[in-house]
Amino acid sequence: MINKHHPVANWLSINPGLYRQSLQRVLIDRDEQYKADPSASGLPPASREWFWTTQLPQLAHDPAICAQVHCRLGELAARRQAIADQIRLQAGVLIEERAAIDAEVALLEQVLQ
Repeated sequence: MINKHHPVANWLSINPGLYRQSLQRVLIDRDEQYKADPSASGLPPASREWFWTTQLPQLAHDPAICAQVHCRLGELAARRQAIADQIRLQAGVLIEERAAIDAEVALLEQVLQ
């Protein structure tokens, strides 16, 4: 039996039976969304809400799912840290550039006095 990626959270690998159930829920939510807004596209908000508030909390009792959630947390923490490092680096460059501009402004103002 080959696992599939969850239709709402593609980082979550689930068995085919659970995948079919989850996909069926997404399709039902999609049909309901189309009734309200025929131009709607993408993952229905109702599916996303159901996944985070109902399905994933229930699935997290399974040790294999729980392990995937912990792995995902680790991945997100690493990405978050990489972004924070990038922000610090960019901020440092911008602070130096602003200091150079401030120094030149001071010199130009001094010339005009």
